[in-house]
Amino acid sequence: MHGIEGIMIGLAVLIYFIVRQVTPRRPGRMRFYILPLVALVVAAVNLPHPIPQDQLWDALISVAISIPFGVMQAHFTTLYQKQGEWYIQGDWRYVVSWVVLFGLKIGTAMVVGSSGHLSLQSIEWIAAVEVAVVWGLRSLVLHWRYPELAQILARTQAQ
Repeated sequence: MHGIEGIMIGLAVLIYFIVRQVTPRRPGRMRFYILPLVALVVAAVNLPHPIPQDQLWDALISVAISIPFGVMQAHFTTLYQKQGEWYIQGDWRYVVSWVVLFGLKIGTAMVVGSSGHLSLQSIEWIAAVEVAVVWGLRSLVLHWRYPELAQILARTQAQ
């Protein structure tokens, strides 16, 4: 599914998952392992062959920008125990970081995409790479911050 419909559906799903980050929820493998992989698949499916140079630069800049956002989002997320159950929750800075990241994405696409290769498909694959980097790094840093997280995720999978 390409075009504006695909972007709208992808954006709606992304907004759903971002909003869920600020509500307390039980940690699950989906958010930590599967979503970054799904984003990589979306990027691979939409990857043009050959990749126009302006899109390559846009992707490299976007990944470089995404790295600190993934680390920041992990620091804006807390793992805690309440009444014997584990919960994870981001704060308001988590949502603000996504808004800023999307603004930067639009800015880099406009600046770098000036040669005419900028399309909805290019925005789609590069944004998917960004999401994979942010969510992947967030997961890694949260595992580092909370060593018990791996055991919690293993138990939730077994239930």
